[in-house]
Amino acid sequence: MDTTAKRTTIKDVASRAGVSPTTVSMVMNGKPVALPEETRARVKKAAEELHYYTDFNARAMVMGKTNIIGVIVPDISNMFFAEALHCIQVACAERGYDIILCNSEELAENDFRYIKLLAGRNVDGLIYSPSAESLTEENIAKIKSLLQPLKLPHVFFDRFYSEKEPYVVVDNEESSYRAARYLIEAGHRKIGAIAGPLTLNSSRNRLEGLRRALAEAGESLPDNMIVTGKYDYETGRTGGEKLIKEGASAIFAFSDMQAYGVYESAKELGVKIPEDLSVFGFDDTFYSSLLETPLTTMRQPVKTLAEEACRVILDLIEGKKTQRSVKLPAEIVERKSVAAKEK
Repeated sequence: MDTTAKRTTIKDVASRAGVSPTTVSMVMNGKPVALPEETRARVKKAAEELHYYTDFNARAMVMGKTNIIGVIVPDISNMFFAEALHCIQVACAERGYDIILCNSEELAENDFRYIKLLAGRNVDGLIYSPSAESLTEENIAKIKSLLQPLKLPHVFFDRFYSEKEPYVVVDNEESSYRAARYLIEAGHRKIGAIAGPLTLNSSRNRLEGLRRALAEAGESLPDNMIVTGKYDYETGRTGGEKLIKEGASAIFAFSDMQAYGVYESAKELGVKIPEDLSVFGFDDTFYSSLLETPLTTMRQPVKTLAEEACRVILDLIEGKKTQRSVKLPAEIVERKSVAAKEK
């Protein structure tokens, strides 16, 4: 392979197609100008033959935009974010935008680095789900100090730190309240909770919803019935073991992945689901319907969340008036992991 060969330029394509470089630019950038279809076809054929691809940096200088959205998520291995990213990519593509994905691995230093990197790549906007580590008072101040001078349109997705910022989330408190009411109406009073990091609004709001439902039933949520950690399998496994030993008749896991861990701890302790222990999840990820005892859970409207995030960020980029703050309802998916508690 000859690595010293010069890259094909727009002038090379223009010469091959017998048109001006301006015409090549208009065709390759999809500008809605009146050109004969034969001319467009000739330009595209010449570009393909010469292996010419649009120079996005040059296009950004001319057009003032790249048609690229930056997306930062905290954990690509989390099934919720994996599904959400697929939906975001599809929604952006339908509006003529591509995405650059960054995975922070729940580390604040990666959030800071990726914000700078994406700004340097001249993305038109940012869809941002901060790491749990970023949502401390000190790190929030650092994020603000990065975003404000950039004047980069952005929308927070799933997680946010201020009601004043644009965000798209599920209504965590109301969704958790409804999940708790479901368990209470099945006769459960000693309900354990497995939460995510308490720096996250999702964890705090889900706890608030659970506490509200229990208070209405004349019950409380003591500290020994709360386990906090990550939204992962291991937190669910260790948390499930603790709460089973505390005598919980039902466990509300704040993610389906945690619920899968609860299933494992119940199996290890010889506890049957739902005969001995009811389990309620949150997310409705793919495997929840495939478990030996299918998981009753709260379904997040992932596709709609992604479409709304895309709508908000593109409206902000285009200077349109838009609903900047979006909270969507979740839906109870009733399966087999919750049973009525005998009195």
